[in-house]
Amino acid sequence: MSLWWYWLVIVTCGVTIFGIILVLLPDFMQLFFNAMFFSTSQAHTTFNEIAYSYIKFLYGVLGAVMVGWSVTLLFILAGPFHRRQREAWYAITVSVLVWFILDSSLSISAGFWQNAVFNTVFIVFFAIPLAATYRYFQK
Repeated sequence: MSLWWYWLVIVTCGVTIFGIILVLLPDFMQLFFNAMFFSTSQAHTTFNEIAYSYIKFLYGVLGAVMVGWSVTLLFILAGPFHRRQREAWYAITVSVLVWFILDSSLSISAGFWQNAVFNTVFIVFFAIPLAATYRYFQK
C-alpha cells in the first residue's frame, strides 16, 4: 500500500503547488489558461484593466482554496489514511469526486470543456491509487 500512499501524497502536493502558483504568479497562470481556453496566451490583452485585475483576484482565491483543500488532504493522508481508517479513504475519495463533478459540470456548461479535460487528468491521478487501496480499507 505504501506505493499508493506515496502516489497520493505526490499528487496532493502537486495540487498544493498548483494552488500556490495561482496565488503567487497570477500573470503566468493567466497565460496558461489563455492558451488552454483561447488557443493564445495573449487573450487577456482584450480585457480591460478592471476585468484583468478581477481575473487575477479570482485566480488568487481559487489558489488559496486549492491550497487549503490539499493541506487538509495531506493531513488525512499522513494520519488516518496511513493508519488505514476507512473514513479517511472515503473522505479523500468523496472530496475529489465532488470537486471533479462540480468543477467539470460547470466548465462544460459554461463552454470551457478544456477545463473538464484538464480536471480528468487530475481525477485519473487520484483514482488509480484510490482504486488500488480500496480493499485495504474494507477489512
